[in-house]
Amino acid sequence: MTRQAVLSRLGTALLSAQPFLTFTVFLSIFQGVPPLWLSWLIALIPWPIRFCITGRFTCRTPFDIPILISTAGMLLGFFLSPDLQLSLPVLHTYLACVLFYYGVVNNNRARLGYWVFIAGFLCLILFFLSIWVFVGENGKQAVFNKWAYQWGASLPCPLSITPNSNVLGGVFAIVIPALVAITLSRQRAWIRWSTGILAAVFGGILVLSASGSGWIATAVGIFIVLLLRSVKLAGYASLAAGVTIGATFPLWHNADWKGVVFPVESLLYRVEMWKATIAALRDSPLAGFGLGGWWSKLPMYSPLGGPHNAYLQLYSDTGALGFIGFIIGAIVSVKLFYQILHSDKVNPYYSVASGIAAGIIAGGIYALVEVNTNVLIDMGGTYLYFAVPLLWLWAALLVVSCQRLTQDTLKADKQVPESVTRIGKRHE
Repeated sequence: MTRQAVLSRLGTALLSAQPFLTFTVFLSIFQGVPPLWLSWLIALIPWPIRFCITGRFTCRTPFDIPILISTAGMLLGFFLSPDLQLSLPVLHTYLACVLFYYGVVNNNRARLGYWVFIAGFLCLILFFLSIWVFVGENGKQAVFNKWAYQWGASLPCPLSITPNSNVLGGVFAIVIPALVAITLSRQRAWIRWSTGILAAVFGGILVLSASGSGWIATAVGIFIVLLLRSVKLAGYASLAAGVTIGATFPLWHNADWKGVVFPVESLLYRVEMWKATIAALRDSPLAGFGLGGWWSKLPMYSPLGGPHNAYLQLYSDTGALGFIGFIIGAIVSVKLFYQILHSDKVNPYYSVASGIAAGIIAGGIYALVEVNTNVLIDMGGTYLYFAVPLLWLWAALLVVSCQRLTQDTLKADKQVPESVTRIGKRHE
């Protein structure tokens, strides 16, 4: 093999690894190794290589403008931040999420094995996160999930901190609808069986998390998947769910676990935080509080969780500029959803795109009562504020699946006149 061929393969491998290299930044933020400057060097290596090979740093995507505006809002929020100790990690991880998004989209022409590898990588993270939650006691414990926490107590804790069980609700509300959509699709049998098993396993973990908001958001996401596939299927599923709930009502209507899963006091507490946040934002309606400044402006509330509303937290961090970027991104998402609705349902990419779209909607619903974008965690006395890459992955997969769906539709449209012409010639 020639030297040029070796360099070419090495460059291709680095471009394929582009999304994964960005996770070195997260390792530096969480573990302190490797050094942050080295992590950024590793994360940025594929960009000049891509420019040398293709003549451009990245391909264009529908979310370029909202990402640019949101990044400007994050930078402005960083300069206005009253607490650099909180704002610096979230800025680094946010920029890493942007690189992660473009790394996934830049590999939009990759073969099936590449996407299976990404799915496997994600599943490993989700299983690790699930075990991590049940190892600790920082979650909702009810009669049906105490055994999971007892089992987790016998395991060593991977880190000195343990996330709240609501984290699982937010994660699986986004992931499970996509798995259900692929399971019901016309994909290869091994793909449908694999996603079906994963959907069942993750659904069981979601139930054990006792996250009421996660339950509701996931149910809405699955209903959207069924509705996009068939109105009758969605109707039958809703009827079956209603009958099941009604038939089992005498068994659970007085159960103690309802207060754990759907705590009314917690919801009322959230309402008070939302009112206090909106009132405080009136003093700085354009700039917000600065990145991570919510905890400085409203110290009377718990340091963890923030305002328990991702939209209020986004406005608090980035002000009107970041929120404008979000609104434009939402409009772009609606356009992509419209494109999915009017595409060929027989196309195997339709199920992938519709499932991802349903997951994003479910995540948006969950964001009304929890935060699934920038998260604050307790690192044993010190607090770490960082950006979560899951929604960035889903946005990238939405773009890739829509591109694949559009390309297949265009190919099909081009083949129709040829077939019509051949039939005409036969008749002649």
